[in-house]
Amino acid sequence: MKLTVLLQWRVIRQHLFAGLVAFSVAVGAVVETAPALKAQDQTMTPGSENAAAPLCRFGVNVNDAPGKDINLFDVAALRVGWYIDYQAASAPTRPGGIDYAPVVRLRKSASGTTYTYSPSGAELTAAISANPGAAWMIGNEPDRRDAGQPIQDEMAPPLYATAYHELYTLIKQQDPTARIFAGSIVQPTPLRLKYLDLVLLSYWQQYGEALPVDGWAIHNFILNERSCAAYNNDLGLCWGADIPPGLSETDGLVIQNTLQDLQKTVSITLFKEQIVRFRQWMFDRGYREKPLYLTEYGVLMPADYGFPPSTVNTFMNQTFQFLLNTTDARLGYPADGNRLVQRFSWYSTSDSVSFNGYLFQQNAPNQPYTATEMGQNYAASAAAVQNQLDLHPVSLNFSPASPSAANGATTVTVSARIANSGNLLAPTASVVRFYNGNPDAGGVPIGAAQPVQVSGCGQMTIASVTWPDVAPAAYTIYARVEPVSGESDTTNNTVSGGYLFSTDQIHLPLIRR
Repeated sequence: MKLTVLLQWRVIRQHLFAGLVAFSVAVGAVVETAPALKAQDQTMTPGSENAAAPLCRFGVNVNDAPGKDINLFDVAALRVGWYIDYQAASAPTRPGGIDYAPVVRLRKSASGTTYTYSPSGAELTAAISANPGAAWMIGNEPDRRDAGQPIQDEMAPPLYATAYHELYTLIKQQDPTARIFAGSIVQPTPLRLKYLDLVLLSYWQQYGEALPVDGWAIHNFILNERSCAAYNNDLGLCWGADIPPGLSETDGLVIQNTLQDLQKTVSITLFKEQIVRFRQWMFDRGYREKPLYLTEYGVLMPADYGFPPSTVNTFMNQTFQFLLNTTDARLGYPADGNRLVQRFSWYSTSDSVSFNGYLFQQNAPNQPYTATEMGQNYAASAAAVQNQLDLHPVSLNFSPASPSAANGATTVTVSARIANSGNLLAPTASVVRFYNGNPDAGGVPIGAAQPVQVSGCGQMTIASVTWPDVAPAAYTIYARVEPVSGESDTTNNTVSGGYLFSTDQIHLPLIRR
């Protein structure tokens, strides 16, 4: 990560006025112990059946461990279902079968007009082959200025649009099942949404179409946004996230470099506002039907600035509560029960040198990593989450969509998108049955039952059946997913849609904006 190069503790300390350290001790002394996840919010109790099953929502960021080896950590105790290590490995480790999310890193040239990416060539080809169907992240914080230190993936909006197009096309050509995620911005503040708007505009100008994504990825830190160029690199003023490249603003979200104001970086109110803001942005730009992955967040400030483990744990629990439970019927992802966020990843497993929030630590060199107080809290929180299964049909599709009645009877393919709003990484198996008419009122089955198998967190699959010799008429077709044992919601297992034969054809011109 090292996502906030300007947020180096030794540098910040030089700019804090006298007396703040004493204040930080006082702040740490009055912070209450982190509350446990409430029973009404999380319905599993530790020790229940399959309590240790990996959860697709929970993830971790592995950055500074030797070789970025996730096997160094007892992630099974965390029940994580996925992880990011900021690279795209051709032989990734998947302890317990958890998912690996590859990241293609970007690097602009000195002139800022061209770019390179890593891995590339044969190495990237091997990584794509090794990770079929993976969720690929294109870039890591392209909205983050490097300030002369090439740690993040600083890219002006037009350049990011170009790089994204190249990598989207390249990966999809080799693996059509790959899922490509754009974004990975530092935080969804208004300034950084403006940056993404410039990316969308540039993509349209370059390629004549909307930016294609299988999902959006963001980080959700709460950091100061001030231009270091405008403030003469005074890190007491411009620490944090700076201003995105391509933007001329001097200030965005301003957090003063005082211990009191730094507490905003663990504000659950601001955390929630930023998530909702990004989902609103997705909705307004036609991306509501896409998943949102929170690929990095945590607590960066050190303990002696008022951020002891108890404060970190409180923030962790508050964010878990919000991310696991919050839904929105207008903004949420329909395939995941209208949740705002489908997956989230905590920073980090063990980056104890630069930042806070580390879940594991070594007591001595070459010794095993053991869970910190924060790691223990993560594990306890995950253990309190009940396993949930919730398969449901999202929509129906017909091919041909509307045949001409003049052509008489035709063969129709009926398809249903089947989603799983549960929280288990392991796929859940069931069958889908199609009916001509309401199955609860004499509907006639269409073809045989179709087996499906799909993981949770809004993952989807397609079930299809052939409907032969369909006579011209108007029909109401139903698809029903057979409930599975222990399913949390059986009221959403059926979807219906109308199917019509056309009697006239009208040709309308396509007008592009």
